Amino acid sequence: MGNGSDGGERPVAISDTELLRRIGQDLRSIYAEVIRQPLPQRIQATLALIDREQRLPEQLPRALPH
Repeated sequence: MGNGSDGGERPVAISDTELLRRIGQDLRSIYAEVIRQPLPQRIQATLALIDREQRLPEQLPRALPH
């Protein structure tokens, strides 16, 4: 048990950096199709509304200092 005598290969130790790199590659691969899909119309409309509301203070005339 755990000594490799059962014919299985022992796992190769890899660094945390390499492990994180591989996980990142796998996630990018899995989600690549999702990222390419267009946003649903309702979400696009909500994001546009948020964007307009955030820009509103920039568009208002500034009061002159007294």
